Amino acid sequence: MADSSADTARRVARARERFLASGDAPQMPLRAGIMESWRRSLLFGIDCERLEAPYSGDLDTDGRLMYAARPVLDRLEETLADATMGVLLTDAHGRVLDRRARDRPLVRQLDEILLAPGFSYAEEHVGTNGIGTAIETRGAFCVFGNEHFIEPLQRMACAGAPVRDRLTGRLAGLLDITAWNADAGPLMLAVAQNAAQEIAQRMSEAGSEGERAMLEEFLAVRVRGNQAIVSVGENLTMVNRPAADLLDQADYAIIQDKAAELSTPGRETVGQVMLSRGEPASLRCRAVRTHAGTAGAVLEITMVEDRPSFRVPDRPSELDLAGGSMAFRRVCAELQERCRARTWTVVEGEPGVGKLTVVAAAHRHCGPQGTFSVIEPEDVDADPAACLDRTAAAARVPGSTVVLRHPERYTPAALAAIETWMDSWPEPTAASADRPWVVATLPVGAELADELPHRLPVTLTVPALRHRIEDVRELVPALLDGFAAGRAVSCGPAAMRVLLRSAWPGNVAELADVLRQVLTRRRTGQIEPADLPASCHARSRRVLTPWETSERDAIVEALLKTGGDRAAAADLLGISRATIYRKINLYGVSVGPRPAGGRRAISR
Repeated sequence: MADSSADTARRVARARERFLASGDAPQMPLRAGIMESWRRSLLFGIDCERLEAPYSGDLDTDGRLMYAARPVLDRLEETLADATMGVLLTDAHGRVLDRRARDRPLVRQLDEILLAPGFSYAEEHVGTNGIGTAIETRGAFCVFGNEHFIEPLQRMACAGAPVRDRLTGRLAGLLDITAWNADAGPLMLAVAQNAAQEIAQRMSEAGSEGERAMLEEFLAVRVRGNQAIVSVGENLTMVNRPAADLLDQADYAIIQDKAAELSTPGRETVGQVMLSRGEPASLRCRAVRTHAGTAGAVLEITMVEDRPSFRVPDRPSELDLAGGSMAFRRVCAELQERCRARTWTVVEGEPGVGKLTVVAAAHRHCGPQGTFSVIEPEDVDADPAACLDRTAAAARVPGSTVVLRHPERYTPAALAAIETWMDSWPEPTAASADRPWVVATLPVGAELADELPHRLPVTLTVPALRHRIEDVRELVPALLDGFAAGRAVSCGPAAMRVLLRSAWPGNVAELADVLRQVLTRRRTGQIEPADLPASCHARSRRVLTPWETSERDAIVEALLKTGGDRAAAADLLGISRATIYRKINLYGVSVGPRPAGGRRAISR
């Protein structure tokens, strides 16, 4: 094979040395794609003498890719049993999911170069190689010996072939064959490509199986009656007519979140949610499984009618809070009723939704003459008796409120003291106006101590901001008024569209932090999309690493500078268009092209 001959190896080595010394393209021709990969490796800042492949234990080893690949890997392992070759499967990010090799010296070498499950061979980490470069170019690719960017890999040859998910068109992973460079053969790439195509075919069949299973379960549940039925999967959502009539668009995100929480293979589970209009619903969830894993879930939705009905005001303006969504109005109305009745209550919600803010607003409205005391875990843990004596003295003023923040963090001694203190107050009657309103605030899913629930008989949930996204329209000007008092700053319509598309995992607290950042750059005038931090222009499905966050921010900044021109942004960053397209898809970046008027816009 010409590429593995001694003469060719020496010429490639000299070309690499010249490139590393000067950054110029060598005179001798190289195989297509090698020089471009070397340039990318240089831009990634990779040390050409050291191997630093990052490790991650968070791998999907039970999904459709692994299910489809296992028989193919088994067959290849058996076929190549007498050859000094290894077979590897990676995910779409170049992280090794599975490795098959029987030759002991080769296995030791693969361990030495970290080509093992959990390690990433993405080009941005280890430079030019058959796995990472195939992912970058989105096509089958071989790298032989000295063509590798870093020296520790130059004894090896590898051929990588992408595995595409035919249902989505996306890259699902990569099949790689690795050997000693001296043993590399011309058929390595063909074998890898055939295996990758077989895996893709099996994935397609598994996906079809999952969709069929979802449809069969959906139809089976639907015949039970006139219940609202929703079937949710990765790439498929089905609803019957009662569900379509019942649910608003915002409800689907609520249902999907709850389905992910409730899905338990092998049995039905039941839970409750608050729909976007503020109406409580009960969900009966059944996970749908196939040989490839969980395909999704089918849920029966029943509206909850057996609880007191409260009049919902047109908007909770009397609580002096921004937010006009029905779900938020319902919580405010019910909390106001509990405060008036002095009914001790649990207020739960995701971090940052504003649990304490809502309680404080209800207190100001119903008992402004009373005191507002907050007991933090560190306050009561240090000296329970002293803390509760101070709180009791303050709470004797009529209309007072006592908030137990994060009671799930209280020590046993503190909990015992709290229980005794709570039992010292009279039951709520007309003659007990001095009784304080006690509220416990805690995150969704946190457990109260066994002794507390009967003392706090009512639980209200403040909905996540993504479940009442329309409230952003009122929250933004309200927050700006507080942060930029006396400054003429407003949010322009284009920037508001960006904010309305964000998922806000940190809820109102995250929105407030974003606006604080914006105000350090925008002193007056109208906030534009370019003023917003990079996190607002992307919707990732997972928590990004610090490296990924900085990479995403650089891409967003380049796109904003070039008016959304992806090719120009790639040139600005010194990366290929294939790379920037892949990263935009990976991080969910949504910066769009500049409209004809020359003003920047964000795509919908």
